Amino acid sequence: MPSDSDDDPEDEDVIYTARRTPALRTRLFGARAKADTISTTPGLRGAGETETELDEPPRHLPTSRILPASAPIVPPSTLEQRLTPLLFEFSRLLAVVPAIFGTLYNLYHMSHPPAGPRAPERIDFFVSALWAVLTGYQCLALTTGLLARWRVYYPPLPTLIRLLALQAICWPATHLTLSLLGHARRPAAVWAAIGTTTCCSRSVQIWVTSNLWGEPAAAPGAGWRRFGGRWSGRRWDWREVGIQCMLPAGVLYFVMAWAEQLRREWSDC
Repeated sequence: MPSDSDDDPEDEDVIYTARRTPALRTRLFGARAKADTISTTPGLRGAGETETELDEPPRHLPTSRILPASAPIVPPSTLEQRLTPLLFEFSRLLAVVPAIFGTLYNLYHMSHPPAGPRAPERIDFFVSALWAVLTGYQCLALTTGLLARWRVYYPPLPTLIRLLALQAICWPATHLTLSLLGHARRPAAVWAAIGTTTCCSRSVQIWVTSNLWGEPAAAPGAGWRRFGGRWSGRRWDWREVGIQCMLPAGVLYFVMAWAEQLRREWSDC
């Protein structure tokens, strides 16, 4: 017996398509209107921008990820919760290792100066020790500031990798500077160059972390609070840069200049 489809010749030209179902994200979270802040049409707001170029608060970054709505499937163990802060602290303190060795080296040669007609004198190693102490302080402050930012943006393991990578860059850079500039002949000048470079890096870190702020519900003294605790983007806080970076370096340059004058006076006596 022929079916109804055989009687209808138009059915042969019909193309059957699957019914479009809503995306999984739409079914789970519901439809949500997206702000039209990115466009490729010239003349419109946000033309030429991409999602990675938008300066957003840390809680919205990275923009391509969806924040989990529930706890992790495998919660961290008690050992991991206790070990992670210790690893962070250990990796952070590694920043002062080159400066500690430099300070001890200069203090030793200050008490046991090398012999020779043009060898550095005690006062040169004293000034070098001061610059090494400043270098260690600025390296520790720089690492601490970057750690605070990385803990907001990244999980613990990527944060730890970044900490170790930072030390893997700073340690060889310090050793290379000491070798190329000839620390054995001009210790004060070499450590002054290292300390000044570290102060400049510290000022950049202050700018990089200036877009972090503390949430209103955070405990007193916890988190970062800048510009009234609201999102304002990165800014140069010249007062903080002057106090944290310019002032210590300027004081040591002042001491260095007077030390050179005193060394000349003692040499003429």
